[in-house]
Amino acid sequence: MGADKIRYLVFVQGKWRWRPTRAMKIHGFRLVTFGRVLTDADRLRALALNTEWDRARRGTPAPGVRVSYPAGSVGDGYRRAMAMRVEDRKARAIVWTSERASRDDWPRAWRWIEPVFGDVDPRTIQPEEMQGFRRRVAEKVSEGEAFRTIKVWRALWKKMAVMGYCATGADPSMAMPNTAPQPRGDVWTDREVKQLVQRAWRLGYRGLAACMAVAWDSQLSPVDLRTLTAAQRRQDGAGTYFAVERAKTGRAAAATLSRWSEAVLTAYLRGLGFDLLDNAAIFRTRHVEPTAAGGRRWLPRPYSKDKLGKDFAAIRAAVFGEGENRQLADMRRSGTVEAFAGGASPGSVSAKMANTLSASTRLQKTYAPVHIATVRQVDDAREIGRARIREQKDTESVTAPVKRVSRKTRHQL
Repeated sequence: MGADKIRYLVFVQGKWRWRPTRAMKIHGFRLVTFGRVLTDADRLRALALNTEWDRARRGTPAPGVRVSYPAGSVGDGYRRAMAMRVEDRKARAIVWTSERASRDDWPRAWRWIEPVFGDVDPRTIQPEEMQGFRRRVAEKVSEGEAFRTIKVWRALWKKMAVMGYCATGADPSMAMPNTAPQPRGDVWTDREVKQLVQRAWRLGYRGLAACMAVAWDSQLSPVDLRTLTAAQRRQDGAGTYFAVERAKTGRAAAATLSRWSEAVLTAYLRGLGFDLLDNAAIFRTRHVEPTAAGGRRWLPRPYSKDKLGKDFAAIRAAVFGEGENRQLADMRRSGTVEAFAGGASPGSVSAKMANTLSASTRLQKTYAPVHIATVRQVDDAREIGRARIREQKDTESVTAPVKRVSRKTRHQL
């Protein structure tokens, strides 16, 4: 068996344990305790449990198990709709990675919809029932989860209407508003990010330090950062960049770095003590694992979603205190604020971030594919915007004319 980290497998109180989360316990999963030394059979058992959980959270049945619903029910329509989505991806030769599959809102919403409406005829559902359903999801999780669930419900209703399960204009959720929650607006400054990177490096979180430096300059999301590999690293006349396909959208992106983040990344890679394979994740933890002899060994592992969040929270608290709640993902927004303050166009920023920020996304995708020169224009605009943000007075707007910035000053930004 390999030495890769297995999800939910932890070493606690002298024994290895497969420890499910609260959400997993709702589905019937329970704590499984192994011995002090993890055997291959234990690893296989843990992997099998993870597979069961993945099927449960995505709403897909295990092989050989037939999940059926009454004909004409919501569950019956959902199964048909999901099967059609899979066939559509196959027809267009679209292959989803595990990261993209984990971000599919349909199975996520179905976890809430299925226990309440799975066996129900959609024509019998009343607006009051749907209103109460949304309120319960919001109370148990958040407004964001309730909004996402109703959004998927409305999309499912349209498909069921086409299939003849219900009438198009009779969706009971349309009798109530489904307002999206206010988006996050927190931002970081370049000085704060460099403080975080410096503290992480000094405390031994060098993989995290390099990850944050790359996040600041590249404007990649945390999931895209975690999946960066050595094979994606490129070099041109202006410096280093990563050629990536975003996990969420599948769109191509050129994640450019500055000399500062390139230096941090290079120092981190040199200090790893081993050469990374081309397809191996770059950013790794400072994980230490107990051995069978009772000792401990250094075993840096690729960052998982939870571990990256926990380590970032630890460094954030060390620098700014426990009251700080800004996230690593906020660096992506912060770069956009700098770029717009420096006069970058929405189309250029959209090319940099590989999202749909630009209003003419379809035309841009057709006639202006990602080009490294366009992306580097955004980096230049961020330098100008950074200077404006630093020098502005309280009564000034960041988009107001800025004083001339000397070449020496810009080099120091």
